[in-house]
Amino acid sequence: MRSTKILGLLVILLSLVATVWPVLITNPQAQRETVIAVTGQEVELLGYGPYRHMPKDMAVQGFAQDWITLGLGIPVLFFALFVPNIQKLRNRIFAIGISGYFLVQYTMYLTMAAYNELFLVWTGLVGFSFHLLLGLILPLINGSISVQYPSKRQFLGWFLVGNGLLMALLWFSIILGPLFDGTFYPQELEHLTTLIVQGLDLAIFLPPSILGGIWYLRGKSAGWWLAPAYGVFLVMQMIALGAKILGMSLQGVSAGPALVIIPLLGLGAVVGTAFGLRGLGQKESGAV
Repeated sequence: MRSTKILGLLVILLSLVATVWPVLITNPQAQRETVIAVTGQEVELLGYGPYRHMPKDMAVQGFAQDWITLGLGIPVLFFALFVPNIQKLRNRIFAIGISGYFLVQYTMYLTMAAYNELFLVWTGLVGFSFHLLLGLILPLINGSISVQYPSKRQFLGWFLVGNGLLMALLWFSIILGPLFDGTFYPQELEHLTTLIVQGLDLAIFLPPSILGGIWYLRGKSAGWWLAPAYGVFLVMQMIALGAKILGMSLQGVSAGPALVIIPLLGLGAVVGTAFGLRGLGQKESGAV
């Protein structure tokens, strides 16, 4: 656990820098500018802070997620890793979900945001959170643990499958529509080079939701920890997305279907994860 705690501490310290810097080192009075994207679309840039070269509505989402990470993500990660808890296995599963939140968030920042002074900080966060996640998962795979599945696992399992499929369909609707009508470039592309969120979600971040739900329902060995851990991640992610929607609304930008979908998914994630964690019975055998 020593190396895990060191990695966790590095993630916490770097994320403090990454979230406090945009809040303190900003100049909202800076002049905003409008640029023409390679697609010919006019894009208004934010004009200040580390997100100054990002489209205004995307940059506002970055500030909103920073507040959630600072006020909730960092304290929860600290609690999961450093506060003694008699339910060690349950605590580890919780830490896996929170670590996944940091990995996904800063992978998106690193690949999506325009280059700025936080680039090396984000790079460190992606690296440290990845190895933290790996260090938390490997003992569960290699260790000898006898697990009794919670009796109410049906809800969490089906919810995770539905979440993965629903988000995949939403992203496909953005991608396939312009392909079929001949416009090719989705409006959501703005001045980015590609659909980064949609691509990473479909390739890496959504399959664990679907597979974890299926394995959980079928009682597979990987399902007992992946499903509740993904549920914890999803709770954090939906809170952050809710903050983003609020930030966009304050800027007069319509959130569209996400205004309904995200709160419903957030509520489902909370209920399902509570069932998964509270009902989990386990007998540990040196793995944690």
